[in-house]
Amino acid sequence: MKGTRAIRRVAALATVAILAAVAGLSTASGARQAAFTIHIGAVVPFTGVQAVYGPSYSKTAGLAVQQAKAALRRAGVNDVQIKIEYADDGSTPEGAVNAARKMISKGADCILGALTSSASIAIAQAATVPARVPQIGPNNSSPALTDLKDDGYFFRTMPSDTLQAPILARLIKEEMGAGKLISLAGRNDAFGTGLLPPLKRSLERLGMKTQGPLLYDPTAASYNSEADDIVKGNPDAYVVLDFPANYAKIGSALLRTGRFNGRKLFVAGGWPSTIPSFIPTASLEGARGTVAGSPTGTKAAEAFDTLFKSKPGTKDRQTLDSNNFDGAMICILAAVAADSGKGSDIVKQIQRVASAPGRTYTYLNLAAAIRAIKAGKDINYEGVGGPVDFDKNGDLNAALYNVYQYRDGKQDVVRQLKIRK
Repeated sequence: MKGTRAIRRVAALATVAILAAVAGLSTASGARQAAFTIHIGAVVPFTGVQAVYGPSYSKTAGLAVQQAKAALRRAGVNDVQIKIEYADDGSTPEGAVNAARKMISKGADCILGALTSSASIAIAQAATVPARVPQIGPNNSSPALTDLKDDGYFFRTMPSDTLQAPILARLIKEEMGAGKLISLAGRNDAFGTGLLPPLKRSLERLGMKTQGPLLYDPTAASYNSEADDIVKGNPDAYVVLDFPANYAKIGSALLRTGRFNGRKLFVAGGWPSTIPSFIPTASLEGARGTVAGSPTGTKAAEAFDTLFKSKPGTKDRQTLDSNNFDGAMICILAAVAADSGKGSDIVKQIQRVASAPGRTYTYLNLAAAIRAIKAGKDINYEGVGGPVDFDKNGDLNAALYNVYQYRDGKQDVVRQLKIRK
C-alpha cells in the first residue's frame, strides 16, 4: 500500500510539473489562452465645424474591426474579442475630452482621435495619459505633440508639420517663382502656430519674401479687418491655414476685399474631397495644397477603396480617413501581441507591431500577421495610409505627401512626394 501511494504521489507531482511546463511554454510563446476583449473608443466629429469628416472616419475605424475579427477567426484565435464605440467631440477640445473620458469610463483600452491637434493634446493631458490608455491621432500634425508629456501613450499616424513645412514651401516656390511675396495667415491654435513659423523659415531659406504670419481668433464672428491685413501690399500668393467651416467666413471676407483670388491660395492639411456648399467657390477654386497622403496604386490602397465603397454608410472618402483604419488596426495587433486588453499592456507592444524589424504585413494578409504574433515573432504592419514606423516620441519616421489642387470644385491629386526625417 505504501508503495502504491508513493507511486501515485510521484505520478501526481509529474503531472503538475508537466502542466506547469506547458503553461510556461504557452505564456512564453504569446499563446496563452486566457480570453480578453479589446475595447476601442473612437473620438469623431459628428457635429460642429468638423462634422463633414465624421462619417468616413467612423466608418474606417469600424472597417478595421470587421477585418480584424475575420482575420482572428481565420488564424484560429477564438479567445480574443473586439468592441468599438464612437463618441462625438462636437469639433471642440472640450467635447473631445468629454468624449474620451466617457468611453474610458466604460472600459475603452485604446482611444482613436481626435481630428485636430488641439483636441488630441487636450485628450492626452486630461484623459488618456492619466488613465494609462494609449491614444492614436489620425490627423494631428502640430510639432507640439512631439514633446508632449505623454509618458509614451500618444502616437500619430500623420507626420509632424516639421516635415510638411519644407514640402509646402517648395511647392509655393515652384508654382509662383522665386522672390515672390507670400502673405501668411492662420488660426491662432496648435494648427496655425505649429505650421506657420517653420513654413516662414522654409520660404525665406528658398529666397521668398513673407508677410506675417497673421494669427487670428478661430471663434471670431467676422474677419473683415483680418482680410484687409492679409491682402495688403498686393502679395503674389497667400497661405491661409484653417478648417473648412471657419474658412467659409474668412474666405468670404477675403473675396469682399476685391483683391483676393482663390487661384493664388495655398492650404495645408486635410480638406474635403469636394468644395463644400457652405464655402464660396471662388475663395477655394484653383487653390493648391499639401497633405500627408496615402500610397496610390498599391494592392492595399486599391483594395481598401473598394472595401470602403462596398460597405454600408457613406461612400465619400475624406482626406486621411484611412489613418483611422490604421490606428484601430495597430491597437488590435498590439493587444494580440500583449495577450491583453489592458491599455498599459497594449502600449508596450505598439512599436513592436508597427515598426521594423519584423516581416511586413498589410491588412490583406492580416491572419498571417496574427499567427506570426502568436508564434512570438515581430511584425511590421504597413498601413493603408503607408508605413507607420514610430520613433520614440510616437511620431512617424517618414511620410508621403499629396500635392493637390481644387479643379472644377473637386480635389485633384497632382503628384506625391516622399520625405524622411
